[in-house]
Amino acid sequence: ERVRHMLSDSAPVAVLVHSATRHVPDSAQVIDLDQPTWNAQPSSNPVVTGLTPRHLAYVIYTSGSTGLPKGVMNEHAGVVNRLLWMQDAYNLGADDVVL
Repeated sequence: ERVRHMLSDSAPVAVLVHSATRHVPDSAQVIDLDQPTWNAQPSSNPVVTGLTPRHLAYVIYTSGSTGLPKGVMNEHAGVVNRLLWMQDAYNLGADDVVL
């Protein structure tokens, strides 16, 4: 029910799944990361024009104090700000990996 609510609420264009999440309802295009066709996709990022720092980067859902999860929208500017802060705070370089 939780996943069904989040998909209905956010109306995603595509949903990334793998073996543990394959049960996701077909409310959007499903991209199965365990399938060989996914691995055959180009490894370079597509060029998307017209985006600004104010565009949506992702939606994360809270536990929902009312019983229903609540979506919180995060813009690209906020993500970039966090990553730049992490680079500075943890002295991260080009060879570092963050999990």
